[in-house]
Amino acid sequence: MPSSIKIAAHQRDALYELLRDRLSGVSDICMALESEDYATVERLATRFGEDFRLMRDLGWSPEDDRETVELTMAPLDLMRIAKRLRDDARGGIAGLEEERDSVGPPEFIEGFRIVRETCEDILMAVLAELESGEDESA
Repeated sequence: MPSSIKIAAHQRDALYELLRDRLSGVSDICMALESEDYATVERLATRFGEDFRLMRDLGWSPEDDRETVELTMAPLDLMRIAKRLRDDARGGIAGLEEERDSVGPPEFIEGFRIVRETCEDILMAVLAELESGEDESA
């Protein structure tokens, strides 16, 4: 069953930027295939598959006129990618804070903050959906 979670345009834009950056590593699958590291191929294929699936909801273009975006992924898949993106955003913020002398532009820090908060909101919403579904089946 797909989720019925919606996010605002600014949340979509922050998620889009992080996902686009992550997807630039898709060539890692080819390198893992060349080196016959099939466990890595499997892990990356799953991760990138989920990333591409979320991009389908977010839209492929950097520009998007929608005020809200509905996330239609299956709840457990959405939870898995939300956790990964949240952790990536935490790592990005920590990395910028460690380099205080050469801190990136404030929009990078703000983007990571928005991703982190959005993913936490998504996780809470998915949990609420799953709990309400359990109540109905009881």
